[in-house]
Amino acid sequence: MTSLPVSISRVSDPLKNQRLLGQLNADQVALQRSFDQMSTGLRVSKVSDDPAAAGRAITLQRGISRSEQLSRNANVTRSFYSATDRALSTLGDLLIDVRGISVEAAQNVLTSDERESLAATIDQAVRTAVSSANSVFRDHQLLGGHLQSQSALAFKDSHVVFQGNEAVGQTFTSGYSPIAIGVSGTESFGLASPIASSPSLQPAIYDDTSLSDLRQGRGVSTGIIRVSGGGDWVELDLRTASTVGDVINAFEGLNLDGRSLDVTLTPDGLTIDFADGLGGSLVVDDMPGGKMAADLSILNVAGFSPTPIVATNLSPRLSLTTPLGQLAGGAGINVSAGIQIRRGADTFTVDLSAAQSIGDVLVAINRSGADVRAEIDPSGQGILVRGLASGADYSIGENGGTAAGQLGIRSATRTVPLDDLNGGLGVTLSQLGPDLIIERTDGGTLEFELEGVKTVGQVIDMINNHLGNQTAPRVTATLNRFGNGITLSAPANTQLLSVSVGNTSNAAVALGLVPEGQTQRLGTSAGGVVSVVGTDYAPRHPGGAIDTLIRLAAAVRDGNPAVIESLQRQLDVDRETVNQVRGRVGLWTQDLDRMQEVADDTVIDLKAQLSQEVDADIAKVITDITARQTSQEASLKLIAQSARMSLLDFL
Repeated sequence: MTSLPVSISRVSDPLKNQRLLGQLNADQVALQRSFDQMSTGLRVSKVSDDPAAAGRAITLQRGISRSEQLSRNANVTRSFYSATDRALSTLGDLLIDVRGISVEAAQNVLTSDERESLAATIDQAVRTAVSSANSVFRDHQLLGGHLQSQSALAFKDSHVVFQGNEAVGQTFTSGYSPIAIGVSGTESFGLASPIASSPSLQPAIYDDTSLSDLRQGRGVSTGIIRVSGGGDWVELDLRTASTVGDVINAFEGLNLDGRSLDVTLTPDGLTIDFADGLGGSLVVDDMPGGKMAADLSILNVAGFSPTPIVATNLSPRLSLTTPLGQLAGGAGINVSAGIQIRRGADTFTVDLSAAQSIGDVLVAINRSGADVRAEIDPSGQGILVRGLASGADYSIGENGGTAAGQLGIRSATRTVPLDDLNGGLGVTLSQLGPDLIIERTDGGTLEFELEGVKTVGQVIDMINNHLGNQTAPRVTATLNRFGNGITLSAPANTQLLSVSVGNTSNAAVALGLVPEGQTQRLGTSAGGVVSVVGTDYAPRHPGGAIDTLIRLAAAVRDGNPAVIESLQRQLDVDRETVNQVRGRVGLWTQDLDRMQEVADDTVIDLKAQLSQEVDADIAKVITDITARQTSQEASLKLIAQSARMSLLDFL
């Protein structure tokens, strides 16, 4: 604290009074500031008090606000985790109870009333499971997907339809990486599992292929490429390029010492050469810091590689705009005949006659009304179709053409293993005699033993290649033209074509050629051809706990011990899935506790630093007040004395 000295020189009264009043005002301002610090506890209450400290305080306050928000986020997320765990716990306990019921139901000595009572108990378990899956916390679906306005599951006829999505909300609780605030119904309840998944549809590169879709979705980093034909460098600014066509136009627009370039697309890359075909040195390099040429696999830094420059393995990923004509390595596919989707007893025909792109196909399937969801698979190379109706048997087949097969989503193909037939129970083979018997239209008999046969396609080939089936009227086995199954056909003759089960074998039934509970099926004659049109031998299930419960209730009512035992194993799988998800939520909760502890500790540390910057030292403030009051009192006394002085005081 400073004060003006009392003047002992001869000065005018106005100047002396001005100096004393200035000192008095300074003391008054300092006292007021000290009183403000005393009342507020703050040394810095506005930026002008201490600009440097105020700047640091603003940064600290921002950090405190963020850490406090992270802590609040952690509290809310912990509540979501707790609610999710309760919902999953309900399902887990339910599956344990139903597992015990299934053991009792697998007995053959139960009456129909007892089976109905057990099935009714399982029906109630289904309703409880649906209620659990529809749990809502703070207006958010716990398992039905984020921003989902309707219930995740709804009863529809004898099925339970998934109306939700797989989106999971995220929040920040530490750092800059978001964490999930819950789990989806697909991973916890097994809802909306794929019923068909295609292999790679082999999309080929074309002019409108997005650069971001190349390299299996990793994309190409745009930048500046420099090119030389042996003379001066020419720069290609491709920073705004978005498609392969943009790159082609840029290269073909070059003039390298009077020579132009020609770019040719291949299914999986491109070729760059001099348009005159005379060869020469073609150098392609990235500008410093760029990597576009490297990403496009056209890097030829020293020009050592002779022309043409061949880029391969650009492997574009499938997108909604990919034309059907660019699939199958550029050969294209024809889906104009459409496909059939069977859900339970209902058949839905999907019209694809106007489809031009993958997006058109997916939209048509999703709007079919069959309670399915078609999408591009995570690999970006094929498509998958999810079944949304738990308890329903699904089948995707042809509609007179080959669209389902070309799209790779036909559910019953030649490659289906025999072990997957009969609801996953496989085929029971005969120990004595044939497994499958076919009576030709001329009265000849074809017998087949399926020992060692692995797939449906091998059965079809056995029928077509049987030694007794090489002369007219031959029996021809093919996949159904409509829907799914196996069709046996032969020219009309003295009797109808027929298929019979073998001794103790269920192969004919499992292959869909003979109805369940029967031993023989006769063909029908039309247009001089007798045909046995089989049913789908590989229906697909949506999967998941609720689907298992619905099927178990039906098996208990039917008194089918083999199916019940198979579903018991599936119950164990479903329960293990629930336990794994609960365990994951538990680990998330532990991590959340640690992250919140870090956030709380950070708040404490930042507040301590903020206190050092802006809080007042009360002891120092009291000392300053005492000193200022003393200075002020002295100034007042001097002013009073000055007011009493006369001319005699200066003599």
